[in-house]
Amino acid sequence: MTAQEKPSFGQVAADLRAPWFREELRTAWSIALLYRLPSLPFVWVFARLGWSPVAVSFLALATALAMPLLAWGLPLADAPWAVALAGALFQVLDCADGTLARVTGRTSKVGGDLDFLVDMTQWGLLYLAIGLLADRVLGGDGWATLAAMAGWARLLARVIRDRLQGPEDGVPEPLTPADWLPAFIAGISGLIPFLAFSGDYLGWAVWALMVYSLLDVAEGLMPLARDLRK
Repeated sequence: MTAQEKPSFGQVAADLRAPWFREELRTAWSIALLYRLPSLPFVWVFARLGWSPVAVSFLALATALAMPLLAWGLPLADAPWAVALAGALFQVLDCADGTLARVTGRTSKVGGDLDFLVDMTQWGLLYLAIGLLADRVLGGDGWATLAAMAGWARLLARVIRDRLQGPEDGVPEPLTPADWLPAFIAGISGLIPFLAFSGDYLGWAVWALMVYSLLDVAEGLMPLARDLRK
């Protein structure tokens, strides 16, 4: 399909028949179920409008940048809803740009790099937004700092994984029984926007983000640990 052609909805949905989607269902199940499937109508609309994948990535970036502002600036009754909805919308757009690139034949290294940078930026901003909500709800002034540190650890984990494990190209190997629990835990990341609804438990939510990020770092370091034991 050329970049000028506009795919039908069936052609958009056919993208999910690729092996990568089956792997996503196993290792990023919340992203696949909550956002990948709902992103399909967005992809179809963007394609009909002639939007480029890069334009969708920038729309996702604008959504991510808004999250801390929504957490800090809106009335406290509205801020959690706004953060959660913005976080969910970002994930839908993040799924949509890649699908749009594939079904319209507009994949590129620049687009892939931009998608990666926007995705990593979003995690840091989402964590910060949840920390800001915690500061407002709990009356403290340190939750945002802790959440930002958790976001930094999340980014560090991705850098470690890319360095030690390499890019995830080709058809992945089947999961072993020992892989199922880590895969399930890794897959819950799509639920993080809904921590905005934690209310009086937002402090616990921020600590959960920190623990989750540190576990992500530990998982990324496992190949290095195995090599050091040899």
